[in-house]
Amino acid sequence: MMPQTIRNVEVELTGEGVVLRNIWGWPGWVVKVDIDWRTWSSGAVTCTKPGARANARRPCDDPELVRRIKKAAEAAREAPRGSIWLLSLAFPTPHKKKPNGVQLRAETIAAMYRYALNLGLSPKRAISAVYGLRVVEAPGERAQYTRKLERWIKQARDTKNPLTRRSYLPEHVRERDAPRQWPIDRDHYMRPRRAEPAIVRPNREGQYAGHTLLLRVTRTLAPERAVREAQERGERLIGPDLIVKGAWSKSARSLEVPSLPILRAVSPLETVRLVQALVKDLELRYPGIEVRAIVTAQAMGRPDDSP
Repeated sequence: MMPQTIRNVEVELTGEGVVLRNIWGWPGWVVKVDIDWRTWSSGAVTCTKPGARANARRPCDDPELVRRIKKAAEAAREAPRGSIWLLSLAFPTPHKKKPNGVQLRAETIAAMYRYALNLGLSPKRAISAVYGLRVVEAPGERAQYTRKLERWIKQARDTKNPLTRRSYLPEHVRERDAPRQWPIDRDHYMRPRRAEPAIVRPNREGQYAGHTLLLRVTRTLAPERAVREAQERGERLIGPDLIVKGAWSKSARSLEVPSLPILRAVSPLETVRLVQALVKDLELRYPGIEVRAIVTAQAMGRPDDSP
């Protein structure tokens, strides 16, 4: 494979793995990452430079850098989305203190932020994944990012580029910057996900305006006997029924949660249609209400396992 380059960092796939050159701060060093092609997982990382002393510092001595090098190598097959790992190797890590550190950090974060937007990713999630920052998420709630990440982004917005006299990172514009995909738990993989619509939500009128009812829709467990038989056939079996539970938003905690049905014998193809019908029915029963539904594969209880 011919070498590919992102901002001077060069990546090449070979028969043994991935070769990286021109990593920021390590001119002349060649980094080789062994790859198991069956699983595309990284192995040993070796760093070489012609003429380097045996006791010279090398990229492999930095655990945080090695982590990103391995991710960049594993993500080489995920182009273009995985290339954000490769871009991170073209800039200094924002974690460490260094001369002119604020300006270097601002340049790094701004470049990563803009590149994530161009890939259709959530910048905060992408940067958190690349630099190992924690993201706290609760069902139905907005993701909570670390104070460190928020400080980095603020520095990128407040620090001016000496060449352009403008901020490294312009202010966020919702209509322009709404994300279209998110990194998931396995950092270097991505999954598509629609962003929140960049439009004003419709005004709701009625007795329950301003209140939100959150529905959690989960499947029952499949009967044990059927599960065993499916496993013997090499198949995966899901539960037949959908259980719906509701909870009011904080502004309406005093209201009684409506009685919600168990949706019997619902196939995966019917799930969306039936949940949407339930949402519409609740909006008619409670004028002005906003109903949100979260459908998961988590099992809640087991149906009758009798023969």
